[in-house]
Amino acid sequence: MAAQIEKALEKAEKYVQENKQTVAIAAGATTAALLAAYAYRRAKNAVPARGPFPVDTLPADAYDAVIVGAGPSGSVCAYYMTRGGAKVALLEKETFPRDKYCGDAVCTPAIRILEDMGVLQELVANNEAHFADAGGFVSPNGTSYIGVSKQKLGQAACCAVKRINLDIRVAKNAARAGADLKEKFEVTGATFDKATGLWTVTSATGETVRGRVLVCADGATSRLATKLGYCTEAPKGICSRAFVEGGSHNTNYDGVCFYPKWSLPGYAAIFRHPNDELNFCYYLIPCGKDGYCGDVKESDLARLHNDAIKYDPFISKSLGPNAKIERMRVASLRLGGQGLKTTFDDHLIIVGDAAGHIDPYTGEGIHTAMMGGKAAAETILAMRATGDFSARSTKQFETKWRALYGHDFWMSKAFAEIVYRCPLLLDAVASEMQRKGDAMMSKWAEIMTNMQPKTYFLRPHVALPLGIAIVREFFEQKVLGSKKDNYQMLPQEAAK
Repeated sequence: MAAQIEKALEKAEKYVQENKQTVAIAAGATTAALLAAYAYRRAKNAVPARGPFPVDTLPADAYDAVIVGAGPSGSVCAYYMTRGGAKVALLEKETFPRDKYCGDAVCTPAIRILEDMGVLQELVANNEAHFADAGGFVSPNGTSYIGVSKQKLGQAACCAVKRINLDIRVAKNAARAGADLKEKFEVTGATFDKATGLWTVTSATGETVRGRVLVCADGATSRLATKLGYCTEAPKGICSRAFVEGGSHNTNYDGVCFYPKWSLPGYAAIFRHPNDELNFCYYLIPCGKDGYCGDVKESDLARLHNDAIKYDPFISKSLGPNAKIERMRVASLRLGGQGLKTTFDDHLIIVGDAAGHIDPYTGEGIHTAMMGGKAAAETILAMRATGDFSARSTKQFETKWRALYGHDFWMSKAFAEIVYRCPLLLDAVASEMQRKGDAMMSKWAEIMTNMQPKTYFLRPHVALPLGIAIVREFFEQKVLGSKKDNYQMLPQEAAK
């Protein structure tokens, strides 16, 4: 019996030794495969150290970059490129000062860039920027909270600047830094010569400009990116804007967003400018069925905008019966990269509204345009140093903008869908603000102005109390029926 046991133990030990060898071989093979895959990926994504177009190959009459569009993204890109020693042509189809229909909210990341450029100081000195402090929002059932955030945050989360003032100051600042600003240069086409590595950009008058890199920064409709085949569909979002004369209204806050349930996830907003002037705007955010912005379409914007002024219980009260309001203006919104095949290619970068770099929930795009413009400048300066302008190098632009703000787009899209399908979420946030005051409101302001990413909602210290607030709101609204809906329906909505 002992001999049999000993023999069995020897057999087991031999089996273990053989399997150890097998496991070791398998582990070694797996490690080698993983290392090979990692090395291949690194090699595939590596930026070439040298390329065929070093600086000394650039013809005297050509530019390192031709930027089409002198809005915030194009002008910021031009400024940082010229500051880095590059030769830049900045093309604008109109003549400054020129207007742009927008909500005019300049969020924290854009404020930091404007400070670095010296533009913010100019805006403040000329009384063209109003920093927000008192603000809040009105939820779909009419629960509201207006508080102050500046003290909690240590700074203003955003400021209001008219685009007619902002755009000219940023563009002229880029020109002072050395960019060749060409106004009334309406681009009609661009062709690329592979042999010389140069783009030729043509204007409506037949004038041409050549450059090593083409930067499309020509707005949400981006005729150039569309003509070149990179943009495949029209923008699907839309917003309105109407200025209200100072002293003619009843508004006593800096900024409030209104979320009437019939246009969710869209919203209306009132922002205060210098001299007591207001910007009243309405945003419709693509959501739900294709071609819709929740339960409404882009064609409903004029009705919603004008009815809100007359009948909305909160907006009409803020504006008052004697408000002097200008005629509504409209602008397209391309949100969350909608309709773009790519934002980079050989010798090409697409940035700002042209790339769809607008937050898919808030509709804000000034800060993302400026951040993207700076990222594009850094990418092009790095390529200029190596002489390689292939897609392997321009891809670094996409890596940068995704790290800065693009990683948050999926969460913004998801949040828009959730708000559309479950308005109670916003009711819960407003109720929580009423309970906790400015501490909760300042957290909301941080997220809405890109001081914090939307994924901040998922962090335990935010998600847990918010989850409790949602459960409480559901219980009060749906079970107890103790909460009254204070958001009266507009005449057209009530008739449906």
